[in-house]
Parts: sequence; structure tokens; C-alpha cells
Amino acid sequence: MNNFTKIVKNKVLSALNDYSMLCDTDKIIVGFSGGADSVCLLSVLNDLSADNRFFLEAVHVNHGIRGDEAKRDEDFAVAFCNKYSIPVYVEHFDCTKEAKKSRESLEECGRRLRYRAFSALCDCKTKIATAHNSNDNAETVLFNLVRGASVKGLCGIPPVRDNIIRPLIYCSREEIEGYCEENKLKYVTDSTNLLDDYSRNKIRHIVIPALEEINNATVSNVTNFCSNAKDVYDYINIQAQNFLQESLICEHTYDVPKLKTLHRAVLSEVIIKAYSCFSSNSLDRSKINLIIDLLSTGGRCQIYGEEFAEVIKGKLRFFIKTDASYQEKQLVEGCGEYSFGEYSVKISKFTDCSNNIERKVLDNLIDCDKISGKLFLKTREEGDTFRLYKRNVSKSLKKLFNECSVPVEQRDSLPLLCDDEGIVWIYSVGVCARCHITESSSNIICVKGENNG
Repeated sequence: MNNFTKIVKNKVLSALNDYSMLCDTDKIIVGFSGGADSVCLLSVLNDLSADNRFFLEAVHVNHGIRGDEAKRDEDFAVAFCNKYSIPVYVEHFDCTKEAKKSRESLEECGRRLRYRAFSALCDCKTKIATAHNSNDNAETVLFNLVRGASVKGLCGIPPVRDNIIRPLIYCSREEIEGYCEENKLKYVTDSTNLLDDYSRNKIRHIVIPALEEINNATVSNVTNFCSNAKDVYDYINIQAQNFLQESLICEHTYDVPKLKTLHRAVLSEVIIKAYSCFSSNSLDRSKINLIIDLLSTGGRCQIYGEEFAEVIKGKLRFFIKTDASYQEKQLVEGCGEYSFGEYSVKISKFTDCSNNIERKVLDNLIDCDKISGKLFLKTREEGDTFRLYKRNVSKSLKKLFNECSVPVEQRDSLPLLCDDEGIVWIYSVGVCARCHITESSSNIICVKGENNG
């Protein structure tokens, strides 16, 4: 005959010790739904609280979803805690309204609101205990697996995350219900847990029972697998963190040759970490593979919205490509400084025709006698071409910008100085062959650009 009380208490003590859950703690707040899992957790921790010198409280969250049933659960939670002299706090939310506002699923929104309620009662020595068990862990692993999870996703529910602890993580649902029965502890059942409409419930009620017909140790075997997967992920994570720092060139920019020396498993994690430093979004496997391919092919790819990754000149860079702020064509009437978007363009007379002209200056000198019509500033347009003075062929601006390593996010807003025949000068590139100076040039201007952004 099973002694579920002894089994559960021993497993809880093992989890508390294995993961140092009670380290530097004087209060534990239990997320208390009133279901079998949370009733078991609250009961066991209540028994352990005196010997382990921690204060125990409970928080019940009414999500405002299940009407009379939710009120029944709330009343039960309050009565149970009062019976055992455990302080209990009740929080009410309109989860349906909140989820619609935040564009989350009800499950995601409910979870966020619960943890918000728990955290509001915490100080630096408080731990939040949730009643996740080994069955929940197995369901999470299978759910992550069918969604295409990485090794990290196969580690399952972490027994400890920040100040959140899961003392029942070694206990099965059968053991927990057996504990409640042996100790004559009543509990409530959330009717939504009995439905197969939700993906996780299908795993709970259909998939796991089918797997247990093959091997009745399925749940405990998944727990062991999670432990092995966590060891593998911890190693990859440490290696990735080290390489992330080694390959960093400057903010959001990384050394491609160094990245290409990594094993793909470590490389994938480095990319995940590098991107997380840049964005609050997360990368799925397809995006990770796109970025890895860029390391060999070069170029750029869109990640989400205005977020891009680019590999050029041996560097991987994450950046935001803002909408091109179109600038109206601006007439240039003689020498002076012209403001153009986030740039300024300064045009001045040039009289130094010695042989010691710096290359940078030479690239920006225009023979005014070769200008056709009036000068004006504009941004690039479809079909624009340009022949740099030191090259023999005209090229599209896209090809020219690639060759000159002009950052992708700047290309749509760069100032172009033009006349009636075409582009005369491009910021950070130089002067066209048609208007560049020769030995016989006498009417010369120098064009300088500056990014004020």
C-alpha cells in the first residue's frame, strides 16, 4: 500500500534541498488556486514552516472568467486558509478584458496577472511557490517539442527561477491526489481542466495516457530527460556567453570570423543572446537559421518589422531600419550650409590647387563649369545610377552602396547633390566622373557632409 504522505513529503524535501529553495528566505507566498496541487503544496509547506523558520502566506487570484465556479473556488480558498490560520490575499481581475487589450491569449494573460499579484507581496527575502508537478513538467516538454523547441525548451519547467520555487516538481499528480486523500484534504476542480479544447489539455488527457500505455514510467522518464537536457543547455549557455563577449566588436555588432568557428549549437545560442541584447522579441528556429546563413553569404534579412540583421565586411550587425523620411528636393543656391533631414551639406569655394590635396578632399571637389543647370539636394529614387570619378562604369546606387559599405539603414536618407543631368555627389561616396576636377579646372567647389543624427 502506498504511503503518499511520506512519498510527497520526502520528494518535497529533496526538491527544497537539491535546489536550495529555502536559502536566504523568511517568507513563502503560495499561489493557491484551491486545486489538488496547491492544496497539497500549502499543506506540506505549512507542516514544514515551523522547523524551517519561514512565514507562510497564500494568494488566490480570481480571473473573472468562470462566473459562479470562480466564486466557489475563491470561497473555498479563503475558508481553507482560515481553517489552518494561513493569511490569504484575494485578487480580482477581468482577464478577458485585459487579454483583449494586451492581445494575449487568456492563458498568457492569466499567468502574467497571477505573477503580478504574487510579486506585489514580495520583498527581497520572499519566495513565490507554485504547485507545478512532474506531470505539468512532462506536458510542458511535449508541448514545447511539438512547437519546435530548442534544447532550452526541452529543459521543462525550471524548479527555481529567480525568486519562484516549485517544491512539488518531483511529485506526480497521482501522488499529490493520494496525499490529499490520505490527509482528508478537500480541493476544487477547475472545469476547464477537464476539457480537451485546449492544446495542453489534449496532451494531458490524450497524449500522456497513450504514452503511459507504452511505458507507465513516462512522466518520471521525462523528468530525468529534463535533467539531462538542462545539463547540456547549461554547458551550451556558458560557452555561448563567453563567445558572445569575445566576438563583440561594438554595440550590436559581432565578429563573423570568430562566430564561424563555433559549433552550430553554441552559435545558435550566441545569436539568440546577441539578438536579446538588441530586441525584446524572441527568435524562432527559422530566423536563427536565416542569420546563420548570412554569416556565409553576407547581405541582410528582415527579422521583425523594422528589425534587421546584416553581414558585411566580416561583421554581423543588428539594426533598426526606420521608415525613409522622404525629403523634398532642395535647391542649392551658391555656397553655404544646407540642412537636409538629419544631415547638413556645406558647399564652399575651393582655391588650393596644389599637388598636396588630401584624397578625402579630392573625392569631394566639383568643377562648377561642368554642372548642367541648377544644383539641388534629394534622396535616392528608383533607377538612380552613378559613375564615381575614379571608376569606369556607371552602377545602380544599390550596387555602389554595397561596394562602399554604406550602412543599409542610411541609404534611403543620404543626401545626393544633383544637377539637370543626374547625380553629381553622394554623401560618404564622392563626386561623379562627369563633374570631377581636372588640371584645367578653375571654378571649383568643395562639398562636405555631416550626419547630425
